[in-house]
Amino acid sequence: MRAQFVRRRLMLPLAAVAASVFAFGCADSNTPTTPEAGMSGVSTKLSDAELKAATGRGIDAEFARLSRQIPGFGGMYYDRTGKLNVHVKTPAGATPLRSADMLGALRTAGGTKVERRLAKNAPVVTKAAKYDFTELQAYRARLTRIFGVKGVVLIDTDEEVNRLRIAITPNAREQDVVRELARVGVPREAVVISRISPIERIKTLQDRQRPLPGGFQLVFPAPSIDPTALFVCTLGFNANRPQNPNKRFFVTASHCSDRQGGNQHTPYFNPFPVGANGNRVATEFRDPAYGNPGGQCLFGPGIRCRFSDALLAEYTDHDFQQLGKIARTTFARQRIGSILVDPNHPRWNVLAEFEFPFLGETAHKVGRTSGHTFGPVILTCVDVGVSGTNIVQICQDFVLSGAQGGDSGSGVFELASDFGGPPNGVALVGILWGGGTLGGAPVWIFSSMEQIELELGALTTF
Repeated sequence: MRAQFVRRRLMLPLAAVAASVFAFGCADSNTPTTPEAGMSGVSTKLSDAELKAATGRGIDAEFARLSRQIPGFGGMYYDRTGKLNVHVKTPAGATPLRSADMLGALRTAGGTKVERRLAKNAPVVTKAAKYDFTELQAYRARLTRIFGVKGVVLIDTDEEVNRLRIAITPNAREQDVVRELARVGVPREAVVISRISPIERIKTLQDRQRPLPGGFQLVFPAPSIDPTALFVCTLGFNANRPQNPNKRFFVTASHCSDRQGGNQHTPYFNPFPVGANGNRVATEFRDPAYGNPGGQCLFGPGIRCRFSDALLAEYTDHDFQQLGKIARTTFARQRIGSILVDPNHPRWNVLAEFEFPFLGETAHKVGRTSGHTFGPVILTCVDVGVSGTNIVQICQDFVLSGAQGGDSGSGVFELASDFGGPPNGVALVGILWGGGTLGGAPVWIFSSMEQIELELGALTTF
C-alpha cells in the first residue's frame, strides 16, 4: 500500500540543528457495501508487468507463494490475544480446512521465514475468506495508477480483513477511487477505503560516543537544501559487507543525506561538527538512485521508487564501529521513551535478523529524539507515496508507536525474548524513516531488512 508524506524542515543556523517534523493522520474504517457483481475470481487477462507485480515483495511475496502451495490460503496474522488467524477460501461444496491441517500445511510449505514465527506455539484459528491471497494481489496489480487519484495515500493487501485497503486524505473524494476501481475491473467489494492524513518524513542518545552503537545521534550538512544549516538523524545499526571486508559501515535513512538517493559523499558527525573535521565519523558510501527497481514502479509517469529508505555510510575509523550493538535506555514506552542510556544494561545485543515483520508482532526502535518506543505492527508491505515529491517507497511497514523529528534512521528490532531468546537480545527487522498519527494515535514507518539488503547488498550485522 502507498502513503503520502510531507517533509517539513526546520533549518537553524549552522551551529544549530535542522529538524524535520512528521505528521500522519487519522484513518476511519470504511467497510464496502457494494456487492461484487458477477465475478467469482480474478480475470486472467493480466499483463506480464501485472503478473510480476501480483507476487509483490516482502511478506506479500511470501504469502503469494503460500497461496500457490496451500489452496485457498488468504493471508494470516496474530490478533491481540496471541492467536494466529489464517484466512482460507473454501470452494463451494468442499469441506473447510481444519486448524490442525492448516498448521501442518504451514509447517510444510512455510520454510524458515514462517517456521520461526510458528515456534511461539500460538493457537491457530482458520477463518472463512472471500479471496485467496493471489487473487487479492492480482487485483492490486491492476491498480498501477491509483496514486494518480487525488488524495490517495496508500494501498495495501490487508491480511486481517482479507481485502485490499486504500487510504485517502480526509478531504479526498471516495467516488474518485471507486471510479478508478471500476475502470480497471477491480470489484468494489474487494476493497476497504479508509481515511488517513499525509505521512511526513522524520528528519531532525545525543552525546558523543565512541565506538558507536545503533541509536545515537548523527549530524550532517545538506548544502543542496540550505548551506547554512545542519540536520539531525539517528544511526540505525552497524554492518559489514562481504564485498568490502576491509571497510566498516553503518545504516541510516536515505533521506538523512544531502539528497535522497544517489551518493553525494555526505559527511556524518557525532555529536556535532567541531572545527574542520572534528567529530567526523563517516561518509556516505552507497545510496541507490530512485527509479524503477525490478520493474515494479508501476505508478504512472514521473514516479520514482525504491524498496527502502536506507543508505550505507563508511566509518572513517574502524574503531568507531560497535558491531551488533544498539543503545539500551532506562525505560521504553509506546509514545515517548527515555533517551538516557541505562548504566546497568547499556546495550541490546543483535542476535539475528528477520526479513520482514508479521502483522501483530511488536516492533521497537531507539531514536535520538524520542528514545526507545515500541508497538504492534499494524500494516505490512505498504507502498508509500511521499507528499510533495514524486517518490514512492515500495513495501513498507507501519507500527502503532511514537517517533519524533530526528528519529529517522533508527534501527527497528523485535525482542528475542518474544521468541524464547535471551532477555538482552534483539532481531533486526528494519530502519525507521517516517511517521505521524493514525486515528489520533502515533505511528511510525520502516523499511524491512529484506528491502534494505536487496538494495545495499548482503550485510553482516552481528
